Amino acid sequence: MVRWVPIGPIGPNDPTSGQRYLLLQQFQCDALVQSVEGADDAAVWLAGAAVCKALQSGSQQDWQRASIAVAATPRIPQTQCLEFRVAATSASLLAQHRSNPDAVFNVEPGQGEACPRQLVGLTVVDEELRPIPGLARASGPSSGGTIVRLDGYYVRVGDVLFDGVPVDAEFVGARDDYQPVYLRMPSSSGRDSIRISITDTVDIAGTVTFFYDDSGTAPGSAPPPESASPGTGTPGRSPSGTPSPTAPPSGEASPTAAP
Repeated sequence: MVRWVPIGPIGPNDPTSGQRYLLLQQFQCDALVQSVEGADDAAVWLAGAAVCKALQSGSQQDWQRASIAVAATPRIPQTQCLEFRVAATSASLLAQHRSNPDAVFNVEPGQGEACPRQLVGLTVVDEELRPIPGLARASGPSSGGTIVRLDGYYVRVGDVLFDGVPVDAEFVGARDDYQPVYLRMPSSSGRDSIRISITDTVDIAGTVTFFYDDSGTAPGSAPPPESASPGTGTPGRSPSGTPSPTAPPSGEASPTAAP
């Protein structure tokens, strides 16, 4: 038995990468090939589609094509969570085939989720969106104006909720899919803190807290940082706004394994 790519999770309104992943998850190998025709980032998806087809046919010729496609896959950074998982799974399954080339694989869905959606922390940044060092927690003056980065893994931010209530939040900079989102915090209106949560194309877990503190430095006045300030969520996540995906299971090959 071998494991295929796990659930994304993927929503029906997810952008291109999510839709490609869903095709692969559902073993729609040929449809995936058609969907990436002419795309600059096609290599990793073509490798996944080639392994997908080889698993279905069991043909040595298809496995040879899969070997060539996996070898042509560039190194995928872990911040590209879905692509990283596809590359890792493709390389792992190819390695298992090489270790037992005459085997007929019984394929089961991957366990868990490839890229869980979750909000895990806040990072205070300056007007140039550079993290401000030296803060014990995400905080700023009660007059408002502090810019924060939402840390975690999300695809497309829909609503922003303060203390569970949707608000007309002030976004700073672009709001591109799969990229970090920045908010300018409002004045306190008598509050000591605000719990922040968001909606995405599928359910997203986690809330993070911003604190009002008039004893600290005014927003944007700190020198350029060398590292992000600690957020208020779960540690161990990338400060870039995307998580480091769970490492491949023991024995799984590197996403860039050569044939």
